[in-house]
Amino acid sequence: MGTWTIAERAGSRLWSIGQKGVESTLTCTYIVRWSPASDADPYPGDSNMLLQAGMPRPTNRPPSEIHKDDAWVKQMICRTVSLVPESSRPYAWQVQAVYTSNVNPYPTGIYAKQTRTAGERTLNQYRGYTTLPANGTVSWPPTDIGGTKFDLHGTPRPLPIATETITLEYIHDRTSTSATNVAADPDWYTFGANQGTRNSTVMFNNNYKVGTLLYRGCQATLEQECWRLVHVWQFDNLMHLEQVPCPNTTGAPILTPGGTFAGQQVFQTDKVGWYQRYTTLADHTAMLPADIVTELGKAFPKVAP
Repeated sequence: MGTWTIAERAGSRLWSIGQKGVESTLTCTYIVRWSPASDADPYPGDSNMLLQAGMPRPTNRPPSEIHKDDAWVKQMICRTVSLVPESSRPYAWQVQAVYTSNVNPYPTGIYAKQTRTAGERTLNQYRGYTTLPANGTVSWPPTDIGGTKFDLHGTPRPLPIATETITLEYIHDRTSTSATNVAADPDWYTFGANQGTRNSTVMFNNNYKVGTLLYRGCQATLEQECWRLVHVWQFDNLMHLEQVPCPNTTGAPILTPGGTFAGQQVFQTDKVGWYQRYTTLADHTAMLPADIVTELGKAFPKVAP
């Protein structure tokens, strides 16, 4: 019975290091050879070559002689294996394995992509205001806002409020580096529990105050061994507050004689309160990976002193 041997070709490793968001690759070339035990020993066939121990296969991680306990190289995964007969010797094949990584594409950084889109919403403004409830939190039933009345016969003035949609995209590696083979998925429950809550801590390098960010939820796409997560927040300059008039028994605002409009006296809403439909505050940074939160406050590369 003959024997199979596999050896990496000296100097064959080819590294291609991509920037953030681009896969890095490592190409390794091996020589696989079958040696007969005697002249009468028959060749076992090409298919048996693929079954030999040490043969690289797609979805496998690099062997120890390649990664040598380097944390970044250990996370790479074999994507393709190509085999070509070695014409210079009998029963020999040249095997090329390509390992890639889209988990941490750049050894000195974390992939975190941010997108911000400006927008606005319309506030039904019944009263003018100079101060707002702290963190946008109000009790129910509300107290009267006071201030200048702006409605005409119960019809509020449309007031544009600045908003912004913020998306944060990053990669989550769900593969296991131990023998358990248990998928390390994101904390879906926490994502769902935080949906519809406002931020209890300042976020995004301290640029968004408490109560101004509404967490809309997470969109997730499974790409091979990784989740591509996109979290969405809605910033609101008024902390998502609304003005609600005190209604009569029919649901219409209670009106009393008010000011004048073009010299004509009009009726205006009697009592108006602040209303907050998103009452719960939560620490949204706690559901994000610590390295992602840290990355949001950095600016690479550093300027030379």
